[in-house]
Amino acid sequence: MSDIVIKYNKLNNIAKQELNDFLDFLLCRQKKGSSKSLSTYKNNILNVSVWSDADCKVFEENQKLFGQWKVQEW
Repeated sequence: MSDIVIKYNKLNNIAKQELNDFLDFLLCRQKKGSSKSLSTYKNNILNVSVWSDADCKVFEENQKLFGQWKVQEW
């Protein structure tokens, strides 16, 4: 641990601020990651919408119509 303090003290003020910001980022990410449980994740996955073939049919028809579209020339 003392080698970290020695290295930190050798840094200039800008580098120290960057290191502090990075440590804050890592701590924030660690807090967010640990707060979610597996059951919460599973419930979120189950809430993802599922599209049927009939739902996608509209997009396929529009794609065909778009391919037939004639662009005017200038």
